[in-house]
Amino acid sequence: MSEPNPDSILRAVSTAVALVEGEAGVRDVLGVVARLEPVSVRGISRAVELPVPIVAAVCAELRKRGVVDRQRPVRLTRWGRRMFGFDHQTLPPINVGSFDRGGPDLPADLTNVARKLTRISTETPAVRVEIDQAHCTVATKLRRVLFLQQAGALSNQRVLLLGDDDLISITIEHVARHYELGAWIRELAVVDVDPAVLAFCRAHLSDAPFPVGFFLHDLRTPLPRALTRRFDTVLTDPPYTPEGAELFLSRAASALSERVGANVFLCFGMKTPRESLRVQSAIADMGFVIRRLIRNFNEYIGAGALGGTSHLYHLTSTTETKALVVNSHEGRLYTGERVPARRYSCTACGAIEQVGADQRNKTVGDLKMRGCPGCGGTAFRPLPKLGAGPRPPRL
Repeated sequence: MSEPNPDSILRAVSTAVALVEGEAGVRDVLGVVARLEPVSVRGISRAVELPVPIVAAVCAELRKRGVVDRQRPVRLTRWGRRMFGFDHQTLPPINVGSFDRGGPDLPADLTNVARKLTRISTETPAVRVEIDQAHCTVATKLRRVLFLQQAGALSNQRVLLLGDDDLISITIEHVARHYELGAWIRELAVVDVDPAVLAFCRAHLSDAPFPVGFFLHDLRTPLPRALTRRFDTVLTDPPYTPEGAELFLSRAASALSERVGANVFLCFGMKTPRESLRVQSAIADMGFVIRRLIRNFNEYIGAGALGGTSHLYHLTSTTETKALVVNSHEGRLYTGERVPARRYSCTACGAIEQVGADQRNKTVGDLKMRGCPGCGGTAFRPLPKLGAGPRPPRL
């Protein structure tokens, strides 16, 4: 008889316990045991948010199959650690309790990795603000990878990045090499509309220890068939609009395997109550469960409109998960498409130029880079919006 594989064990344990959360629930239990062992059944219960009797039943089934050791408290056998990819479980845990500006300090042993990523980040393709790119900090890159691992969303998983101007694919590879994790994940796929981002990531991942695929694709159109119904984990940092969140989450739903409990990580900034309600309603309408919402998890360089931060939503799939946007998206998507053109006056000669999505200069940054057509100046003053009326006097 051939040796069982991880998927068959997860399926058998889930069936034996009649676990509503399915195979993902068993995997969550294993991840907590690997991280906290030796750990009590009650401790596992609190971490995975499952009743104590259910956790005890899962551990008993895993014990029958040689994955969990017979001694208490609960711990994995050497074979179980190897079978489920925890034999190199050396990534440090990350405290997500408080992510005020600056976040928690990163583990000291990642200093060299952070230094390498900082150097790589200086060579990153220029930010394209017209498609809402805003590069996150190196600390945020590493926090994301550590958090995904802690959530059981990387080891032995098929991972999809919907957009990667933040270079998370490169970060995953550097973390894997630092901890000598080898073929840590089953597969990594990167989808981006910016060919420069894809080329940059491909150049840095040519000898990655796990399979990596790159796909130039505009998510306004449905995912290619090769990317649908196959991934366990999706990470996305979409355009800063409700439409962007709905579209990218819909593509994430299309990409997920059909098992219950697949993971989606959505990075999305602060919005008005109405816009936040729209995004969270879309999450519910797509059949996702919000497992965690960590405010100000992500920090960005120069993203003033977001206050320099965005939140991290950890979502899991259910039997009801489905995409809201199935066909092509024809409407507005990026921030600049929602904002009317704005007039700017050159402080040197007074010439007036318009900036907007349908203008030669889509952003004031473009205008400053090109300079004033009249005098070449690079300093501009925003003028009142048309129809806005005079400003009230300053008191």
